[in-house]
Amino acid sequence: MTQFRVRGEKDRIFSKGVKAEIVYAIISKGIPLFRTEGVGDISTISVVVNKENYELPVILPEKIQAKLRRVMLENLRREYSKFDAQFKDKIRETAKSLGYKRTEGEWNCYVAPPQERTSSTDIGMCGYCPSCTILGNITDDSMMNDLNTAYGIKSRVAHDIAFSLVDYKKAVMELTHNKVADGVSYTGQSLYSDLHVSPGVVFIGKSTAYDLTKNEFEVVLDALSGITRLGGGETKYGSVETRILGVKFSERETISSYDIMREIVGKHKGEMMDAEEYVGEVSELLKTKGFTEYSYQVNYKEAWEDSLDYAGKIREFINVVENRTGGKGKKKGKSSGGEE
Repeated sequence: MTQFRVRGEKDRIFSKGVKAEIVYAIISKGIPLFRTEGVGDISTISVVVNKENYELPVILPEKIQAKLRRVMLENLRREYSKFDAQFKDKIRETAKSLGYKRTEGEWNCYVAPPQERTSSTDIGMCGYCPSCTILGNITDDSMMNDLNTAYGIKSRVAHDIAFSLVDYKKAVMELTHNKVADGVSYTGQSLYSDLHVSPGVVFIGKSTAYDLTKNEFEVVLDALSGITRLGGGETKYGSVETRILGVKFSERETISSYDIMREIVGKHKGEMMDAEEYVGEVSELLKTKGFTEYSYQVNYKEAWEDSLDYAGKIREFINVVENRTGGKGKKKGKSSGGEE
């Protein structure tokens, strides 16, 4: 089975079901806050394993995706700064030729949601870098020249919920915080309590990459393994380690984080154990399921080439949808739009 898609394929933007499953552990190293919004409970899900009820802390998929994008952009900016002027010019001119607007000066893609509800897309994303083409974006006339409608470029990385292997009562603790006044030593009425995940709690997550080239896949792995802070108040509390435990290439998804959680929680009853014991057991389980270690060294120049090729295929598809092919040079009317 082919493990990766190849740059230059005419049908690259159409899925062939080339999947890569990535199982990873997120190990709490600080006192993270994994929740949706505001002060309150840690995000949890109730599950039944072997007829026993457990309430498990979880990290929701949207939190993983958001952090993955930010770390990927950090990596891309770092590597872009090392490119020579000739390659930077190639990126700029290729993107410009495809009709992308954000091509002037040095490339920088960033996440900045618009303040006005009438704006239909992110005001900082470029649309053509590896982050945008791998993790998705909304391409409209603010991002690309002369479009009739907005196009949803779907993420080619999907995420399961990351489940704690430790029950809520043992994984979560309540801590009292205070804000000390500057210049004098008193706390006033600024004492407050909050719930935190204890250090050493292991979360098991799984992500699946769809139809990526080898370079794109390794960009994803590099970003995922580089997540070292996560959750609310991450600058103070969110220290974690993300460890890739196994990779499997297949035509279908063969396991979920839920399956792994059931196996481990069913055996250890949600008890707090040494993190390395849990990681070791999950790694051994994955070996029996055909998962292996994956060694890599990302070639970011090649990843950019793959991304620009993918952006070019998006442009070609848009041209077809908006009736701009066949040398006619004019639009024939409004498009009904669609997803890619």
